[in-house]
Amino acid sequence: MSKKIISLITYILTFGLCAFLIWLSLKDLKHDDVEKIKFSVSKAKYILLIPIVLMGLLSHWSRAVRWKYLMEPLDMHPSTRNTFFAVMIGYLANMFLPRFGEVIKCTILSRYEKIPADKLVGTIITERAFDILCLLLIFVITIVVQVDLASEYLQTLIAKYNAVKGGDNNHISLIVFGALVFMLLVFRKKIAKMKFMMKLRDIFRNILKGILSFRNMKNKKGFVFHTLLIWSLYLGMIILGFQSIQETSTLGYKTGLSVLSFGSLGMIATPGGMGAYTLLVDEIVSLYGIEKVMSLAISWIIWLVPTIIILLGGSVSLLLIPFLNNRKKNAL
Repeated sequence: MSKKIISLITYILTFGLCAFLIWLSLKDLKHDDVEKIKFSVSKAKYILLIPIVLMGLLSHWSRAVRWKYLMEPLDMHPSTRNTFFAVMIGYLANMFLPRFGEVIKCTILSRYEKIPADKLVGTIITERAFDILCLLLIFVITIVVQVDLASEYLQTLIAKYNAVKGGDNNHISLIVFGALVFMLLVFRKKIAKMKFMMKLRDIFRNILKGILSFRNMKNKKGFVFHTLLIWSLYLGMIILGFQSIQETSTLGYKTGLSVLSFGSLGMIATPGGMGAYTLLVDEIVSLYGIEKVMSLAISWIIWLVPTIIILLGGSVSLLLIPFLNNRKKNAL
């Protein structure tokens, strides 16, 4: 089977999954629920869109500056403007072609800054390694600041599992689990040689390599500052999103941390988080005593605004980058 056919099948399956997840989040909505959402949105504080949009753009600009810090040890010094445009175009590409954004933004920057694209690949690995590390830290902080809620939710999940499986089937589950562990121990060498496991091992090695490359960075303080700024802005956008409608205005930073951590998984799961983000955020927000229909509404609001920023910002960047660079070339 050719690579084009495999890519086409992957593309269809990916967006089929997005469509299914969107349907799953909306299937239980009734006419009264829709009217309630319409009323709530009509009373929303639209003035908050201004700081949310500014924070979103600032986070993307900060990501561009941080990316430049990763290029300095390789003696690459692109303009902040072109790096920002490349970041925005990369996000735009990710909305339509899963994981293609990283390739696109390297290609764009290489074209307009005369930087070898293959040299930029290492900086992308490092950037993603630190993002994964930050996400893990956010998960830890999220659990630590609300241990009671996390424990209660875990107990609820266990109770649901027991109710579905029944007492007798629990013993079967334990036997199956034990058999799987035994097989993993016995066949661990063969499993380690499987292509999937070797690829997974390479991914973890690249992540570790990316994190360790921090030692060679010239502007460590600047990199840490922008990393903290990016994730703080993400959290701020979510909290302001809560404030935009009355029904969720009582939610604070704890809910924001939960949405940031679990919502980020949704953004990874599907292109631009389509379907997966709203499904996860809806579930998370409802844990904080928010009516289900309102948790669904806020999940869509929190997802739509950053998505619109990317769609518009990426499209404008795609138009501006050749225009501004050609004008600069002509001025020389």
